[in-house]
Amino acid sequence: MAEVYGQLFDDWLINSYNRYHKLQMFSLDKPVISMESSDNYSVCLACKKPEQDKYEVLNFEIPNKLFQLANEYDSINTRRDLKIKCGTLTNEPLIDMKPLYGMSKVILSEKGVGKISIYKMDFHQSDQMIPLRSIESKIDSGRLAVDITTSTIIIWGKENVYPIGDVYDIENNKRILAFENESNNPMCSYVPYFMSNNELVVLNSENGSFDLYDLTSGEHLDKINLPVTDNNAKWFSNTMYSSYKETSTFNLTLIANSGTLLNYDLRNCKIPTIHQKDCFTRCNNDININFDSCSVQTIAVNGFDGNVYIIEEKEIKGNKIIVRKFKHEGHLFNEEDDLGRSKIRTSSTLWLPKCGSNTLLSAADDGSVQGWQFLT
Repeated sequence: MAEVYGQLFDDWLINSYNRYHKLQMFSLDKPVISMESSDNYSVCLACKKPEQDKYEVLNFEIPNKLFQLANEYDSINTRRDLKIKCGTLTNEPLIDMKPLYGMSKVILSEKGVGKISIYKMDFHQSDQMIPLRSIESKIDSGRLAVDITTSTIIIWGKENVYPIGDVYDIENNKRILAFENESNNPMCSYVPYFMSNNELVVLNSENGSFDLYDLTSGEHLDKINLPVTDNNAKWFSNTMYSSYKETSTFNLTLIANSGTLLNYDLRNCKIPTIHQKDCFTRCNNDININFDSCSVQTIAVNGFDGNVYIIEEKEIKGNKIIVRKFKHEGHLFNEEDDLGRSKIRTSSTLWLPKCGSNTLLSAADDGSVQGWQFLT
């Protein structure tokens, strides 16, 4: 069996020279739960401590090889180590992690602590993330959204079992808005996303409905219910808004772990511009969606299995559809004799525009982290 797997790995690696310009494969000794960019040259990884409820948040340097422009002899390499800059351990289960891009800071939300914590990441000063301050909040287990251009953070969770959202000025540690929506279901989970620096989308993960809010006035603008129901599916979303580049679009993409994809233009959001079933194989996992900042139509999707899927919006005969552009299978392969890798789930994917077009960093729940630039 080991020989069979070894041959599969060798065949896949040889074939990779025709599919990748760069492929760098790394491995950590703990599952990676989520990953976020902290600046142009580093990323934050949230890792689950084996057999514990604690989490480890680590800031890693993006490997130099991913920035190379010309082909080199080791552009495709399976034996490299990630360089850790600093890290910290949580005391409670981690709910959310949001770096303040380019500011050497990260914000953590932990379960049941009544606050969110801000840490400084200065590896020149310490290999430990340095606690700076906390933002006290009555919201338990809050999900986060951050906009560094306005120094604003959204905390969305439950206060006395009722879903609410608070808007804080990060620098002044001051609450500036509070959202209470009576139509929100106390039994459901909600996740906030910035559409722009003054508009917020809040997704109901249980049924995919979403609310629009004006961050200037605090007004609830609209509530959109989906044209499809699936009581056994969980919904996930993301937006194109990139605060550090101050770019935004009107597109909102929703994907259910049943495999259904919906795309909305929020200028006319009663009917989705794309409603496509069976884009992916149904699962019970959390799904991660990440937009290519260089192309509004291109999205990386992971979480359904051990792969990362690059999908693209196309218009054919006046109809918009989603087509698959590339499938990265690298997390299903390593140099170990391990035939159980089909159970691996990819947990996060990031586009790395500073490393060139079509370049991404992906992570999985087996601790594998891979940087790759695919060929089209």
